[in-house]
Amino acid sequence: MGPYVSGVRRLAAAACVLTLAGTASVLAQRAASTADVLPSALEAMVDTERAFAKRALEVGWKQAFLEYFSESAVGYNGEEIGSAREQVRANPDPPKDHQLLWEPRYGDIARSGELGYLTGPSRNILPSRNNGQPRHGAYASVWKRERDGTFRVVMDVGTTTPRAPTFPDTFTRAPASNRFAGDLNDRTPPLGNADSVLNSDLRTGAVRAYRGRLAPGVRFHRPLTMPVLGEAAVLRYLATQPRYDQIDSRFAESAQSGDLGYTWGTWSRRLPPARGGRAGTAVGIGKERFETGIYTRVWVRDRSGQWKVVLDVLN
Repeated sequence: MGPYVSGVRRLAAAACVLTLAGTASVLAQRAASTADVLPSALEAMVDTERAFAKRALEVGWKQAFLEYFSESAVGYNGEEIGSAREQVRANPDPPKDHQLLWEPRYGDIARSGELGYLTGPSRNILPSRNNGQPRHGAYASVWKRERDGTFRVVMDVGTTTPRAPTFPDTFTRAPASNRFAGDLNDRTPPLGNADSVLNSDLRTGAVRAYRGRLAPGVRFHRPLTMPVLGEAAVLRYLATQPRYDQIDSRFAESAQSGDLGYTWGTWSRRLPPARGGRAGTAVGIGKERFETGIYTRVWVRDRSGQWKVVLDVLN
């Protein structure tokens, strides 16, 4: 075999390797691109949240809330649970220079496309307050598609944070590779049962209660605290928290596809005598002090059929 033929074959082999490498690169890029494509229902929900935030800058947050909250939306004003829209109406009109800004950065939607959640950073700005410095927070909202096909908020909860919370730079879907994809049937564990069992365990200890019940990408939002992200960090955080004296499930709803849902309920716990209320309303009973409030949880079902918490908020 002459050196020329040998050289040509070496070049051909190299070209083949480069071609295969290039093909693999293209396939990898296509796979990544496909993974980044959001379900159309999730895109619609995110777009609606962005339109909601834009509307709040145009007409003020009060009017925007009334436009984008569902008639069935539930609210908590620090004292009582009731219609979110009625609670919003009871607020005085905000000053024209009062800005409430937020943006969806993280969340997901059920496979059936009618129920989902979104969360992201928020800023509350009033020029006459604190030299116009923003109050930072993390908002969370549960959205449901109504009969006319539009999405509306059914639960909206926010927590104040010490500084701007960290979120992905652009909207990122929560991990969904291990999500339940079967059919909803009589053997599907009811979401309300999962919530009630978790609450029962929470009366004895938070770490034991949540261990094994946290979904990938889980987020915990607590007042005056930066969001706690991921199972390991959440369990470390819970180890520092007092137990609940009372925590009761009040509502549960799951999507038609049975892979996502949300719950809310009430809670209370004792405060040390010298400590003021932080996460809820402080209530004095004799020499004892309690803090009370509501919780909101978003759940996803994994492939084994078990419900796991993906977002947990106290306010």
